Amino acid sequence: MAVNEIIQTVLEQLRKIADTEVHIGKPLQVGETFVIPVSKISLGFGAGGFGGDGDQKQGSGTGGGVSIEPVAFLVIRGENAQLLHLNSPGSPMGKLLEIMPEVIEQVKDYMDREE
Repeated sequence: MAVNEIIQTVLEQLRKIADTEVHIGKPLQVGETFVIPVSKISLGFGAGGFGGDGDQKQGSGTGGGVSIEPVAFLVIRGENAQLLHLNSPGSPMGKLLEIMPEVIEQVKDYMDREE
């Protein structure tokens, strides 16, 4: 496969991944409340190549990556809407995410002691 075909294939796949529903997720309904996730997407892409002719040199390469990070939730109750940022200092969600690794570690320690 030629380098330009590889690059085109990778770009098409990255474009599919970066669908608009990834930025603003599908609404989830909990009772009368709708929760809509909002995510940040980072895309990376690289390609390379090499020449031919003398001693039939060849080479090519391509790569790409996607990172999806939830950043907020839009909460809608009736006629009220609120945006809950995950990374805001002092927000309940931000505080929960900050202490989560410590809580997981404590649960692991407890489970190890019980065994």
